[in-house]
Amino acid sequence: MQLFDLKGKTALITGASNGLGEQFARSLSSVGARVILVARRFDKLNDLALKLNNAKTIQMDVSDQQSVKSCFAELEKDGEKIDICVNNARIAILTPIFEEDDQNNFESIIQTNLMGVWYVTKAVKNYMKNHGIHGSIINIGSVNGDAFPYKEATAYATSKAAVIHMAKSFVTELSKYKIRINSIAPSLFHTPMTDHKLGTDQQRQEFAGKIPMGFVATPQDLDGALLLLASNAHSSYITRACITVDGGKSFGTSWGL
Repeated sequence: MQLFDLKGKTALITGASNGLGEQFARSLSSVGARVILVARRFDKLNDLALKLNNAKTIQMDVSDQQSVKSCFAELEKDGEKIDICVNNARIAILTPIFEEDDQNNFESIIQTNLMGVWYVTKAVKNYMKNHGIHGSIINIGSVNGDAFPYKEATAYATSKAAVIHMAKSFVTELSKYKIRINSIAPSLFHTPMTDHKLGTDQQRQEFAGKIPMGFVATPQDLDGALLLLASNAHSSYITRACITVDGGKSFGTSWGL
């Protein structure tokens, strides 16, 4: 952690109320960054902020463009700066393709997972540009968007593929302002959102057996990729990259779930 010293930097993390977002906030805070915690569930944000040094909380719904604009107006009013943005907010609804409610689920996932990243990235870009900040934007994709999606995850995989490609496309617009944008593509990690999918202890062992590294990772296993991409000191020439963190699982031909 001493290697990635982020003292004096401020990081905004969307979807910070639990799971990967909570760990991203803890990780960035642990190396000295001021963290701005953003999510729809304000009560959980406050609980987390009390456990961190130099944290601020803002309630924001990334799927609502007006909510995003209001959030950034508040940051501007408070004189905050944003050096790092982690686009983590997402929803994952697994549903059989072409079921009766699949269109509503598909639209909600795309609105949050894709349009939410678009709204926040646009706002962050303008914020960094206006304040002359050479910042880092990190999109949280998924191996489901870059390899083989597990069953009943068409909408989720589509949204994550678009998020990864969006980051690659944005580089032409952001590089002229010295703003870097990259993605991290995790596999299935132990989080409240995914643990129900892993099922019983026996099912967890079976799933781990399909991973070349032999275990299901925890959110802390993403710290290295996150801190590398967040640090201008160590990744000033890295942009448009997508770092896969999956223990080798995407090497296979099927999730088997």
